[in-house]
Amino acid sequence: MSSRLTIITINYNNKEGLIKTFESLRGQTWGDFEYLVIDGGSTDGSKKEIESNPQIDYWVSEKDNGVYNAMNKGVRRATGDYIIFMNSGDFFYNESVLEKVKSQLELDIDILYGDSIFFNNTSGYRSLEAPPKKLTFGFFYDKGINHQAAFIKRKLFYDYFFYNEDYKICADWEFFIVLICLHNVSYKHLDEIICYYDFSGISANLENLPIYMEERETTLNKYFAAFKDDAQLAKETRLKRLQQVLYIKKFPIAWRIFKWIISIVLIFLPKIKKEGRLF
Repeated sequence: MSSRLTIITINYNNKEGLIKTFESLRGQTWGDFEYLVIDGGSTDGSKKEIESNPQIDYWVSEKDNGVYNAMNKGVRRATGDYIIFMNSGDFFYNESVLEKVKSQLELDIDILYGDSIFFNNTSGYRSLEAPPKKLTFGFFYDKGINHQAAFIKRKLFYDYFFYNEDYKICADWEFFIVLICLHNVSYKHLDEIICYYDFSGISANLENLPIYMEERETTLNKYFAAFKDDAQLAKETRLKRLQQVLYIKKFPIAWRIFKWIISIVLIFLPKIKKEGRLF
């Protein structure tokens, strides 16, 4: 099967999340996509759910070497011009997401990305993450774009590189920062919420923060050594400015004067567009 879009789901022993993802795909009003499921040899009944889903064009259930090994397996089996990963537990924002996006897939842009709602049902966390329209090195130094909200041209993996299977957390971040900031691939922000992203996995676990930082530093040292110090200095400067504002706030009269000055300045500026807000 050849299609404009391939959706790939990675799963390992997350039957409940897998069912949610399947339901989301079944509900899409536009269904002309290829669907692949790469399972890591689950033993929780996931395989039975996969076998009984007629929407799946290809699936495999076998031991793998981690999430990025599984994602690369999916990329290599895909035939669509674009790929989006909607892993088990993640799901589209509503039933019309793909209907709204399908025309954008004709624009021949390398990476299309939209907004995401990050959620963690255990902690009650819920936040809208909206990346900017202009992606800079400074943005990627602190943040990133969510691969569950990104439609990636399949040929980019073959033209540049596949996900780094030595990484546990940062391979998708590495892929985006290198291709966008180093190779200048084309991109476009979609003014749509694409997905709900289950923010309770390995990347959200604070115990894995040292792994995240180590992988991130490895990528920065490998590809952006000349920019690292400047980016860190800029970040520290921003923090220093914030500390100065918080210091002013301790003094009521000075704080009122400061707010008055800011309000005057804002009159002459365009209104601020919020790029993220808590739900």
